[in-house]
Amino acid sequence: MICSSRAPLDKLQGYKKRMGWSFDWVSTVGPDFHRDLDFLHTEEELRPFLEGEMPPNVTQNADACGTDVARYVAEGPGLSVYALLDRTVYRTYVTTTRGLEPAMGYSALLDRTPMGRNETDWAVRWLRRHDEHEDAPSRATT
Repeated sequence: MICSSRAPLDKLQGYKKRMGWSFDWVSTVGPDFHRDLDFLHTEEELRPFLEGEMPPNVTQNADACGTDVARYVAEGPGLSVYALLDRTVYRTYVTTTRGLEPAMGYSALLDRTPMGRNETDWAVRWLRRHDEHEDAPSRATT
């Protein structure tokens, strides 16, 4: 597994250390790579969505990421799977946004509880990073 993001590599590596992650993470810096994968969209392409009623979780997630809604939805997450066969790379699977939920174990677990994800009260932000809980130690200093 390897992850890619458009942020500078030093920022990615700092966040990776903060979270205590050990997977490979690379920086693509420019827009072409993620655009070619169909994981990056222009504001014009997103205009119908941006002009509609914005789901509160989108606004909350944008705030949590330190960006505005347009930028948050323009650079959505995606998953691609590749296979190498006879020196040729094939893209064998791709999904984005809600299609990524099977990879997020907490969603499936919460879906099986009596209150589910408790998404009826959008003011409640139930998803936090491990170091955003009160009295949580930071891995960035270890």
